[in-house]
Amino acid sequence: MPHDDNLQMPGDRLPLSGVRVVDLSQVGAGPYAASLLGDLGADVIKIEPPTGESFRYIDNLFGVGDSAYFYGVNRSKRSLTLDLHESEGMDVLRRLVADADVMIVGFRPDAVTRLGIDYESMGKLNDQLVYCQLTAFGEDGPRAHQPGMDLLGQAIGGIMGLTGETDGPPIKAGVPMADFVGSFLLGFSIVSALRARDLNGHGQKVSVNLLDGQIAMLANILTHYDRTKVPVRPQGGGHPQIAPYQPYQGGDGKDFIVACLNDRFWLRLTKVIDRPELADDPRFVTNADRVANRGALNDILIPIFAGHTTASWLERLDQVAVPCGPVHRLEDVFTEPQVVHNHSITELEHPIHGRYPVPNTPFRLHGTPAQPRGYAPLLGEHSVEILGEAGFTHDEIRALLDKSVVTTSTVTEPA
Repeated sequence: MPHDDNLQMPGDRLPLSGVRVVDLSQVGAGPYAASLLGDLGADVIKIEPPTGESFRYIDNLFGVGDSAYFYGVNRSKRSLTLDLHESEGMDVLRRLVADADVMIVGFRPDAVTRLGIDYESMGKLNDQLVYCQLTAFGEDGPRAHQPGMDLLGQAIGGIMGLTGETDGPPIKAGVPMADFVGSFLLGFSIVSALRARDLNGHGQKVSVNLLDGQIAMLANILTHYDRTKVPVRPQGGGHPQIAPYQPYQGGDGKDFIVACLNDRFWLRLTKVIDRPELADDPRFVTNADRVANRGALNDILIPIFAGHTTASWLERLDQVAVPCGPVHRLEDVFTEPQVVHNHSITELEHPIHGRYPVPNTPFRLHGTPAQPRGYAPLLGEHSVEILGEAGFTHDEIRALLDKSVVTTSTVTEPA
């Protein structure tokens, strides 16, 4: 895996160079979105309470207060601790927001109002501000007051009800899908709002919630349900609208995918398995036929695929361009040849813990290539630096540190 030094890529060559982001989000969705903005060159200031956000403590793999989860979603940014329950802390925040381009808030709506960090309050400080409010369910409505998280987003948005084995219990996706879909939507919305500001000269409020993101994932089946009135139910590893399009098991017990997205692939598959007569079987002629007769189709395919190893099937299918691939476990992803070729995983260098892997920036800008630019910061690592840049004097910084409104984990304190 390639190695990236901390914040070494020249920022003036990156698309979001000069954009300052004040990140007040926590856990997964907001922090990961802010990290991607940092990958693109934005100066992201992560603001946490003096004790750190709660997900610094979800595991102890890098020590207490430096969880692996936190390290995974908080790269390419600087850390400032700030006690927003103290008037001095709010004064610091206001001074930062007055000179910021983007502000990300990730609390329940009532907490946002109670802290005085709502759009109405922050927008008065800076009419150029792109203010982003990330919530679980929305800023108003019957669930707006409820605590929200990835699991609830998947459940209420219908994703869990679509996932799992046929007639089995609902299954959560193995990754925090609601959170990370929210991350990508938030990043997309922010760059869109910045472009709008380029055009009209004004900032605006952006609202993203986890529930809407999960509903957006239903794009291919909402209309299907409306037309058929037949609700889609879990298909295991299969697809409710396409067949064969699922995992099968080779004779060596290893799983692999066969994905016949159209009838041309199906015709090729019938030849690979030496059953060309299936192409004319009225149960399987079209995709709609195969979906309607999925059980009968699998009764034929499963024992055939069990007759040879997975590697053998993948080679044969690839030779005739039938979409296929292995079903990797997590540990296999690191050595998957295409992942290695794409540099999909990279490494960051932490000054204490050394190198650790993170997903690389998942999009390629070939003229202004972006990449992770720095390890997840220590709590308050850049507090003094950021306050100095914001115009705070030596005495002001010392007073904030003495009162613990601001803390620092570095030795870089005012002389």
